[in-house]
Amino acid sequence: MIHSRRSVLAVPGNSEKMIGKALDFQVDQIFLDLEDAVAPESKSGARKLVSSILNQRFGKTKQFASKIVSVRVNGLSTPWIEEDLALLADGAARGIDTLIFPKATDSHDLVWLDNELSKIEKACGLLHGVIKVDAQIESVKGVINAESIAVSPRIASLAFGPVDYMADLGMPSQIVESQPEGYDIADAFHYPMMKILIAARAAGVAAIDGPTLDVHDLDKFRASARRAWALGFDGKWILHPSQIELCHEVFTPSQEQFDSAMCLLEAYKYYTSRAGGGRGAVIYDGAMIDEASRKMALTIAARGESAGMVQGRHFAKD
Repeated sequence: MIHSRRSVLAVPGNSEKMIGKALDFQVDQIFLDLEDAVAPESKSGARKLVSSILNQRFGKTKQFASKIVSVRVNGLSTPWIEEDLALLADGAARGIDTLIFPKATDSHDLVWLDNELSKIEKACGLLHGVIKVDAQIESVKGVINAESIAVSPRIASLAFGPVDYMADLGMPSQIVESQPEGYDIADAFHYPMMKILIAARAAGVAAIDGPTLDVHDLDKFRASARRAWALGFDGKWILHPSQIELCHEVFTPSQEQFDSAMCLLEAYKYYTSRAGGGRGAVIYDGAMIDEASRKMALTIAARGESAGMVQGRHFAKD
């Protein structure tokens, strides 16, 4: 990844106050939402505000602190997506890095979107393919087709949408942060999360966990984030600035973990070289390391580097 995707902050596209505050938030990705966070009667006004903000960004006025700026449009089956795309074609596309596409169900959706974004890039004088797509997997069909969605044009990440997924399944629970009441024999979300994660990894794109709705219960957020981190997800959606620091804490290696991984990579490079004996496996720091160890260390190193970490110690030959 060029940039870390630990935190993805949602900001309602119709709230000038919240967008103004979000300019300074130290998040990895921020998106202005035209979909679920905006009521139908407010969508027109939200488009005007979002267009103004994104055109200002392109005009080099005050920038978002976030490295990745996105907009979430309405779904393909709604009456609003054409107007959402029209505002991008009018120039706002110059101010985004990715488009968040909700309720992706199959690769045909993304082929259509690729064609539309090509038209928008041409209208705005942008290079073809510069606008990437973050696809939300929020339905049964989306989970089933996760692999084909992940390899569709422009995809930068797959994100799990637990609320719509629960509704699509018919789960009676209203609580997103924990297991459905009455289901206590397994993890109800393990299958869709693993399906999305495996599809993302096979395609070489990021995997992002969905949000927790109770924004003031940080214990619930931590537990949810740690489950996603333990599986291998790159980050998580957040809905409130109080979740930012905790999200980064969970999805960023500690300095010790980062240094250990970097030292292992240096050690492996040395021991597999002619100067180090050209060995494929060796005892290092009390344990056997080989090519598989190198790959595991690379994962930690990549996460740390994308988060801007600096190596604090180095491998020292015996």
